[in-house]
Amino acid sequence: MAQIETAFTATLGPSIGRAVFILGLSGGALVATIVVCLTLAWSVGEVLGVQHSLEHHPRQAPWFYGALTLMLVAGGALVASGIDLVSLSIAAGVLNALPPPLVLGFLYRLARTALPEPLRLRGVYAAVVALAFLIISGVGLYAGIAGLF
Repeated sequence: MAQIETAFTATLGPSIGRAVFILGLSGGALVATIVVCLTLAWSVGEVLGVQHSLEHHPRQAPWFYGALTLMLVAGGALVASGIDLVSLSIAAGVLNALPPPLVLGFLYRLARTALPEPLRLRGVYAAVVALAFLIISGVGLYAGIAGLF
């Protein structure tokens, strides 16, 4: 990060370069926050079978907007709590390395059984996909377990 800030300040001057860097970093963080919160709100709506889109007015989709608001408030409270956010990010990354084997296994099963017959995985291609999924799953499990220690 310091190298990026240095590049901005060297190019635009110390004050403007730092301001552009801070605005860019803040903008990226805000976009990521909105995407994560909207994803959760959409998932809640999908699971509950209720309207879940920004196309709907809050009165039409109260679960969607409620989940979105709750996630934004919870995120703000987490940041304001003083918890070590770097350690939290590392822990989240480690936990995110553990589910892919299960997800890839289900995707492979669906590709072999649930797709329309002409699109189903079979033969050598199915074996190559299975091998790729096994390798990816193995790396994910290794990274997740190694990250725990």
